Amino acid sequence: MKKLLLLFFLSTLLTAKPYEPTQIDLQIISHTFNEEFDQAKKLSQEQINLNPNSPKYYYYLINTKILEYYQRVAELDPDKRDEGRKILNKEIIGYCESIIDKFDEDKLNTENKFYYGTIYAYLGRIYGIDGSWWSAFRSGLKSKNIMEDILKADPQFYDAYLVMGMLNYYADRLSGITSFVAGILGFSGNREKGLSQLHTAYEKGRLAFGQSALTLIEVYASLEGNEYASLNYFETFLNRFPKNKRTLNAYCQILMNIGDLKKVESLIKNDKQNLIDYYARSRFNDLKGNSELAIQFGEKALENEKKLYRGGGAASRYIIVYNSWLTGDNSKVKKYEASLNERYKELFAVTKNNEKESKWLHSLSVQIAADKSIADIEILIKSKPGFNKAKGFEDQFNLLLGAFYFEKNVFDKAEQYYNRSINAEDNRDKNSAVKGLIEIYSRQTVDKSKVKALLDIIDDLDNDRLTYRAKDLEKKYNL
Repeated sequence: MKKLLLLFFLSTLLTAKPYEPTQIDLQIISHTFNEEFDQAKKLSQEQINLNPNSPKYYYYLINTKILEYYQRVAELDPDKRDEGRKILNKEIIGYCESIIDKFDEDKLNTENKFYYGTIYAYLGRIYGIDGSWWSAFRSGLKSKNIMEDILKADPQFYDAYLVMGMLNYYADRLSGITSFVAGILGFSGNREKGLSQLHTAYEKGRLAFGQSALTLIEVYASLEGNEYASLNYFETFLNRFPKNKRTLNAYCQILMNIGDLKKVESLIKNDKQNLIDYYARSRFNDLKGNSELAIQFGEKALENEKKLYRGGGAASRYIIVYNSWLTGDNSKVKKYEASLNERYKELFAVTKNNEKESKWLHSLSVQIAADKSIADIEILIKSKPGFNKAKGFEDQFNLLLGAFYFEKNVFDKAEQYYNRSINAEDNRDKNSAVKGLIEIYSRQTVDKSKVKALLDIIDDLDNDRLTYRAKDLEKKYNL
């Protein structure tokens, strides 16, 4: 009898399958992450009407509402975003709390507990955005406890690791009063553990792939400043949800940050639905040296400036002014120059006062963007003018060459150029040089003394992203 029970138990384990979304679920998920919010909400509500005693489709509806919420806030006029965010926060918080009150956790099966617990996690996130940290962490703690119970009951319920990973990772990033409140409620946080749990949810989960991928994109592309690590998550997400305009445009910006213009060009050429926004197109043409198109798309971007990401409007104005100056269109320079912010006004003044040096540097950047060979670029840099009087130009030159050699996998030369700007006067340039060295030391194994010197520099910088990237170097080199 014992042998029969044992065989039955083993056969159950062998035939157990991970929880899978139904065809209706897949439709809702597709509509949600392709930003077809009305269709997703309609399908979710229909299923709620058919299954009122399950939190499942409330979970899907809330997920859709939150993604739509981010879009609605982003499209508000900048001076109305704070007020609009508070109104939408209140709306979603009220809805989440009303749904939580509908269900008795003890009566839910494992799968429904996951949906119920994730609604608590969503509630905690919105409370956090609203600045209500005590409520945020209390909701997070409830969600954490539910997920722990799920994993005790079924260690292969991998989607539960999404919430666990988020709580561990984000709690480790907190500081000040927020960290104090988290500590009172038992959230100490653990970045490494959190990342591991997020990867588990992403790789093995079936129910929450979209959320897992977007979370890892946010972690690597935004919070850690690790563009290269984010690429895989952008690509797998967009392969499944190609109509997600917000993520597609973020992906284009990341590719331009790392100089992969070939991929951006391919995305633009294949963008049959015009999902790539005018700012991305303007920036791409600016980098490629296509001044007329850069100006044209820049002006189109400003026609609906409220839809641009933070800083997009200011960057578009500078692209217009700079390229108009390059092409000699003084009337357009005059039209937009007065509206530049202080940073760009100062940058443009330096550019005009050092015309020869600025145009040579621009020519170098365009040749690099054209994917010229190492031999071609090394011939060009022999004609480099003196940058002694041009503020910041030497550092811009070093960073251009550092990035160029890095992309060509000539790491020793990339390291040399980045090191020349490691003490740049401008913090942006200094941080870029440090990021370049982090990438090199992460991909190669170098002498520990170099890594220690870099870590000392990072310690003196007030930059959370670089501080967290430094932890990975410390682990790799056992420092």
